[in-house]
Amino acid sequence: GNAVRSSSALLTVSDAPVWTTSAGSLGTIAGNFSGTVATVVATGDTITYSETTSVLTNAAQANCSLNSATGVITTSDFGGSSTSATTYSFTLRVTDAQGQTADRAFTLTSSFQLDSSGRFGA
Repeated sequence: GNAVRSSSALLTVSDAPVWTTSAGSLGTIAGNFSGTVATVVATGDTITYSETTSVLTNAAQANCSLNSATGVITTSDFGGSSTSATTYSFTLRVTDAQGQTADRAFTLTSSFQLDSSGRFGA
């Protein structure tokens, strides 16, 4: 066949985003905790974070918020109305400027302990 060579036709390659936070547990958090729970990190070209499941950001489950720009997971009441230890399994997706994605599965566990009066508390 014939080969064509052009100095004006450039091919650009863009790598998909890459997770730097390992899959699996992001830790155990006291039930009813308020504040920053965890931060997930990925690398890529102008990336955004989202949840593909509806566990992490569901008020009836983990009751967290995910910052789509920074990967910071926060809550005002971890685990919501739950009063028993629960492991929340969810999948996060990172998307780059070219629309390429990478998914990763994580868990967060809530813990509850007996307080000095013998009642369960965070």
